[in-house]
Amino acid sequence: MKEEISFFASEPSKCGLEVFVRTKTEPLMKKMAFHEGLKNNLYTSLKEMVIDILQEKYLSSDAEYVSADQIADNQHKFYIVDQTDEYKPFAFLDSEPGKFSQKDIADATAIIFKLEREGKSLWLYQQLWSMMIPNKSKKGLMARITRIETGDYFEEMSDPLITIAKKVDLLVIDEHIIITDPSILQRFFGFHDYIRIRADRTISNVVATGIVSNIDKLSEYCNRGHGQATYAKKLMRIADSEVLRMPKDLLMEKIHESSRWNGKIPEENGRFVLKTYGDVEALIDLLDERYTRSDITGTEYDTGVKKEAE
Repeated sequence: MKEEISFFASEPSKCGLEVFVRTKTEPLMKKMAFHEGLKNNLYTSLKEMVIDILQEKYLSSDAEYVSADQIADNQHKFYIVDQTDEYKPFAFLDSEPGKFSQKDIADATAIIFKLEREGKSLWLYQQLWSMMIPNKSKKGLMARITRIETGDYFEEMSDPLITIAKKVDLLVIDEHIIITDPSILQRFFGFHDYIRIRADRTISNVVATGIVSNIDKLSEYCNRGHGQATYAKKLMRIADSEVLRMPKDLLMEKIHESSRWNGKIPEENGRFVLKTYGDVEALIDLLDERYTRSDITGTEYDTGVKKEAE
């Protein structure tokens, strides 16, 4: 992913920049035009700004990219959300844009920057909050200074403006969304649907192994939280579990040989019986291989986040 982003950020002179405003009305994306006389200042400044953001934030030496399946860990990482036919919130980026005009300001919801190089595109999305559009809510007055020969004076600035901040809430490249804070997706782009889809797929993978007798408890656990998807996120942790790929008989044999897991989850006839939500979470920890043991001291550690050793 860093290589994909670096393709744009490493040689800015080879990139073109377009700026769009996302609005509540159709078409959802409207292109901002730049006055030719001002283009050298504003256009150049915006391009330098987005390149700086990519280099300082997304390409820093400590930037780490992980699958969105690990989003429940709440780590300071870049989560990669794959857009699919089931969840594609940024499909509108491929639509024909309109032309942005002053009357659209009140309906503006985001600024979208598009870097393009050799036919490839990288989108940078900046959510607009009401405070970034003065006079949108009519709760405050904006003033400007006018300079004349007799001195400077203040007057009300009645035309609303858009404040473009030096920040990016997410990137879209190919079919991937890159985020650090999923709240934008949750609030505006139906991210709960993505989480539910992934959690349901995880439950199906568990069913396929035949290690659990009462799958209803997994579904019940997934739907807890009054629509917050907190528990569905935990199920996502085991979406690609290596443990789930083991043959059932071998897996149960390994569990019975383990001092930690033998008897941890109730069993009947060689299958787990999930009686409580605690049993479900124990199963998640088992399949996620949450606990590790030192080869040297034999000490066991609780690892919320793991990275396979080279």
